[in-house]
Amino acid sequence: MRKPLSLLLAAVLCAGPAGAVGFNDILPDARAMGMGHAYAAIADDAYGMFYNPAGPANTPYTQAAVSLGRVLSPIGTLTSVSGAYARPYEPINTATIGVGYSMVRQSNGSDMDTVLFNFAQEIKVLKLPLSKPLKVGGNFKFVNVDRGRTKGGKFGLGFDVGALARTHMGLSLGAALTDLTSDVGVPRGGLVVGGGYTWKKRVTFAGDIRVKGGLAEFHPGIEATFLQGLLRLRGGRGLNLDGISTVAFGLGVNLSPVVLDVAMSLPAAGINRPAGGYQATFQYRFGAPSFAAQYMGRSTAEAESLRVEIDRLKDRRKTLDVEATSAQTNKTAVEAQLRSLELRAREAQDQYR
Repeated sequence: MRKPLSLLLAAVLCAGPAGAVGFNDILPDARAMGMGHAYAAIADDAYGMFYNPAGPANTPYTQAAVSLGRVLSPIGTLTSVSGAYARPYEPINTATIGVGYSMVRQSNGSDMDTVLFNFAQEIKVLKLPLSKPLKVGGNFKFVNVDRGRTKGGKFGLGFDVGALARTHMGLSLGAALTDLTSDVGVPRGGLVVGGGYTWKKRVTFAGDIRVKGGLAEFHPGIEATFLQGLLRLRGGRGLNLDGISTVAFGLGVNLSPVVLDVAMSLPAAGINRPAGGYQATFQYRFGAPSFAAQYMGRSTAEAESLRVEIDRLKDRRKTLDVEATSAQTNKTAVEAQLRSLELRAREAQDQYR
């Protein structure tokens, strides 16, 4: 296990330089930030609609989340505030609807506001050899970009579409077409392809390839779960806002129904560079069982499993005792037969003499 972790950490820390992303590429959610935004193949919380519109499909609970973050760059400090809400759509069994808002403000730069409406659903595709239903979804969005007094502001409409395939082996693959909007003065139209693998329900390896505005970047990430899901540690390659590479780290605490996530990023070339930042997310899952109840439920299930195993071993012991008693009886009978045969052999020898 140590070898894959060390290889991934080396890939994260030693990744080569890539092009820059702009203010319009900053997305909310501290969990995703902590994983280096490698989130297209996961996207299973309220903010998942920003990364892959298919991610929130068939969510079991109504979820609400808010997030606040700040990021440094050579142009100026960027501040982001966002909120998201997702809930099951009762008329369709496996469908989810949601709404999200993201506000980005950059000093000496530009501002952007995004409002999106999400619909996602699980469907069974008979022709695809998937062990779990395919998730599909889309966003309809309003985007307003203000480039300052000289360039002015532009308002546009657009949409995102995505799909997410999963298997019982822990493998997942997500793909999304993003920012298919009218002209708002920033690069439009992006492609995200992501993959993920969860090892023994404890460690998730993920990676996203993002293509937008002639720039292609690879973002690896990792998330490790501890203490029955109470604590999660994350790491990944951060976004290169305005051209400076960063490394991201994150921490999550699941106090269900409350989930707290924090993340930070540091410039890879030295902390004296004007880069890096932080983000915090608060999420509430309505109707979700408390962590204590979940923990007790898991402990009860494990205790019941152990009790069943003990009963099975006791039954096996009884069977072996019966078999041993039967074997002992057979042994006694065989020994008596052997003694009788020995006696007859001696009598035969006496008669022969």
